[in-house]
Amino acid sequence: MAAPAQVTTLTASAQVTTMAAPAQVTTLTAPAQGLLTQAEYNMSLETVSSIQIFVSIFGLIANIINIKTFLAMRAFGDGVTLTFLLLSVSDLFVCLYSAVICVSTFLVAQESKWHSPLTTSQTIAYYFPVDPTFTSVLNHQIYQIFNLCTILLTIYLAVARCLCVLYPLKFRSNITVRTTLLVSVTFIVSSFGIRLPLMTHGGVSLKFDPRINATRYRFWVHPNRETIKDMLWVSVDAPVCVGAQITLSVCIVMMAKVLKAATKFRSGTSIANDSKSDQSKAKNKLSPKDARIVKQLVLISSIFIICNTPKLITFLATTVEPNFDFGKQYQNFYQLSIAVVVVFDTINSSANILVYYFFNAKFRSILTNTESVN
Repeated sequence: MAAPAQVTTLTASAQVTTMAAPAQVTTLTAPAQGLLTQAEYNMSLETVSSIQIFVSIFGLIANIINIKTFLAMRAFGDGVTLTFLLLSVSDLFVCLYSAVICVSTFLVAQESKWHSPLTTSQTIAYYFPVDPTFTSVLNHQIYQIFNLCTILLTIYLAVARCLCVLYPLKFRSNITVRTTLLVSVTFIVSSFGIRLPLMTHGGVSLKFDPRINATRYRFWVHPNRETIKDMLWVSVDAPVCVGAQITLSVCIVMMAKVLKAATKFRSGTSIANDSKSDQSKAKNKLSPKDARIVKQLVLISSIFIICNTPKLITFLATTVEPNFDFGKQYQNFYQLSIAVVVVFDTINSSANILVYYFFNAKFRSILTNTESVN
């Protein structure tokens, strides 16, 4: 058995690999504790993981219900409903892989306790034949693929519907089943292709693991993997994070403005003469069905913006503070923030059922009348 100091150092780093980006597996040296001690980090991670597993399970159940209900609504006959269906499928996989990541986190943490200085001198140090870090890293990569699909589908829905509301003559018929399928396939292929280089620059092989002082199957990393990860962050992850926030914010403002104008016109509220023509246009643009769809998209986009904020804050923090990264002074706090980001992503993929239930009469009626579904 390795010296206690060595076990503590490497375990502390290994425990935090599961919830963050895959490249962190290469970090097996003792980082400075910075803002969080290891004990504080462990306790915080356990709290975050408990929330994550609950949200993941809720999201799995909710999205299965969404998929069943949208299929009952004949989603393949309407472009908008089909987009909601595909978004639910993507959200389902986000929640699934989020749950697997959470389980992997627990296994790594458990193994870390088995090999801590407090237990190794008193009990037999058990370990898993396959490093649970590998399971976490692999599933995190797949999780990122579907999370990117969810982001792109949300943007597509908001932008397309916003254009239909603002320019109905030009865009009202554009969200067709064919267009939606083509766009969705493009998103899936692109998301997978973007992560493929990262997935192929790592794997598992039988080798000695100093953290447990034994040989087992461990995750290996190609020397170029860190460079690829940085390139993806600069060219894809950061722009999508910031771009989605800006794009959806603009769409929310525009759709809310039109919805408000249409509501005032129908209720007979007096408005200034110079805006009467705009009211008439709003009335023509928004039928009751359109108004419900706009409300759905405004809420879905708002939930996304709220849940995307932690990711945006983490991105800004890494840009401003060089030590807020792996293997540096604030590594524990950085990796905890990544865990929080995953939780909020999972919340975003779990909460849409509430929006559909309260703002989609057909969804609600099918969901509450099982005879209609069968």
